Amino acid sequence: MGIMEPFPETPIVRVDELYGRGNEVSRLRQLVIEKRRWVALIGPRAVGKTSLARAFASYYFSETGKPVVYSNFAGIHNFTEFVERFGLDVANLVHEDKLRLKRISMGVKFFEAVLEKEGGVSIAPKNSGAIFDEVMRALPEGTLLVWDEVQDIRTERNKLLAALWRLHNVLADRRHTIIFTGSAMGLFKKLLSPEYDDYLYGRAPVRVDVEPWDVQTGVEFLKSGLLAAGNVDFSPEELQEASAELGGFPGYLSSYGRGRIDGLTHGRALKSAREEAIKRAMSELRSFVNLRPQREYQRKVTALLNAMGEGVSRPSSLARLSGLTEVSVVNTLETLLDMGIVEKQSKSKVVSIYRFKYEFYREAALRIA
Repeated sequence: MGIMEPFPETPIVRVDELYGRGNEVSRLRQLVIEKRRWVALIGPRAVGKTSLARAFASYYFSETGKPVVYSNFAGIHNFTEFVERFGLDVANLVHEDKLRLKRISMGVKFFEAVLEKEGGVSIAPKNSGAIFDEVMRALPEGTLLVWDEVQDIRTERNKLLAALWRLHNVLADRRHTIIFTGSAMGLFKKLLSPEYDDYLYGRAPVRVDVEPWDVQTGVEFLKSGLLAAGNVDFSPEELQEASAELGGFPGYLSSYGRGRIDGLTHGRALKSAREEAIKRAMSELRSFVNLRPQREYQRKVTALLNAMGEGVSRPSSLARLSGLTEVSVVNTLETLLDMGIVEKQSKSKVVSIYRFKYEFYREAALRIA
């Protein structure tokens, strides 16, 4: 697959413009179109989850003729806000005549009324669960829902999980399919690994990991875009350095590529992209720290991350420096491992060490406080 526009700033929305994600698209086709499975796209920030999800959504519509509703839940922290965001996205599509409902829905009517309020005044629904069900009943059969960045929901998680259970069981005849995207923390831990008494036990979405590219794929991506731009002199060594330093993350490689097209030298473009990577990694680590509301716990996790940034890698040492128990340290490190931002090495049968996989995460860990 090639790219039509070199290093776009906005998410890609066409499969034929995706670069280096052919295997993931094939996997999504198999799971979503052929098997009607719910899917969770998991990976760190800037790895290209949103572009993959949105491009596949366009492909889904072209292949099946079924509608798609895309929602971005970044910054949404509870179920009530979740339902409001989703309902407004549906109402907007109806208002723009991009979605035709199968029935009159009081839930959608509610959100249409919200849209008409002056100044975009928000009105939180009183019975979020009932309105969620109403909207789902009104959507055409086989609608694909793309729920981007759902990991930030911290309160009322069980209300969302209960709503998903109803969608999976009580509303199963609607045959809606969901693609979730996010990092493997918070809500996603419940979605992907439900316990026996959890709502989604036996119904967890299929996990599809979206990995950064290897160095050579990153080099080829940069070379393709810079050649398409046609106004940049570059050397293979520069592209090699950029791909290696930016970890093969499409978002940061694109930032570097845009800098070169805009006339920056290799050094300045790489410095700018690297700083962007550090700032976004800091934001991701802060979200991780804030998963639990207790300030003392947040302080200890921050101390753990600071110590890892300094190069401390043994759980026993991290426990001593952070004030967490060694069990809590290992659980925290295993979550970071699952998020794809640390790596684990076994030093013996009983001792493992954990280090950041990418230099910009290590620097981000040093800066957070």
